[in-house]
Amino acid sequence: MNNAYACNIVIDLEFTPIPKRMWQKALRNEIIEIGAVKVGADGSVLDEFSRLVKPEFASGVAGKVHWLTGIGDEDLTCARPLAEVLKEFSGWVGSGRARMVTWSPADKRQMDCECAVKGIEAGLPVRWLDIQRLYPRLMGTRKRAVALEEAANWCGIEHDRGLAHRALYDAQITAEIFRMMADGECAAQRDAIDEGLKKGPVTSVCASIGECCGGLADLFAALVAQEAAAA
Repeated sequence: MNNAYACNIVIDLEFTPIPKRMWQKALRNEIIEIGAVKVGADGSVLDEFSRLVKPEFASGVAGKVHWLTGIGDEDLTCARPLAEVLKEFSGWVGSGRARMVTWSPADKRQMDCECAVKGIEAGLPVRWLDIQRLYPRLMGTRKRAVALEEAANWCGIEHDRGLAHRALYDAQITAEIFRMMADGECAAQRDAIDEGLKKGPVTSVCASIGECCGGLADLFAALVAQEAAAA
């Protein structure tokens, strides 16, 4: 596990669309749930965070979102607005050197856009790492993006589809994939990859994640060097 950070905050968001008549500048969705796992420098889980968020522009949870997440309008009745939840979340993250970790860039875009429109100072670490971008390369496949559930299957992580698309649960799965990537523990599952990639060629899969692309440690070292140069 990379030791440049005291901890990594693996975060997942759930959001619902805003009706077109209520669109605010570039804001098309609102966050309705934040889930996060705090991972120590040694890879251990230090703490977890889970809060529902009350939208300000959306009239309620869209039907598709309710179907995916199980979150309904009644669940948000006592939820607090984003500004209040982020204040609590920022305090939970702490003031030490931390990095945000996501599966896909969508959560960071949503957080940045929503905070800008609502005039919220998120108070979160400035360094974000999208491990979905790294995962296909490390697994030796040319597929550009892999769904979280698919990645969990490839890593041999047991997961419950009934709990998928809840922020904390998805953050927990992401945190385990992140730990396995960093520690070189993702065993090759070529059969699953061959089965899942029907539309494109598949390159060879290494027996260990650490053997791919010169090793994850090298990739993280390059990221740290880039961050240090940008600081």
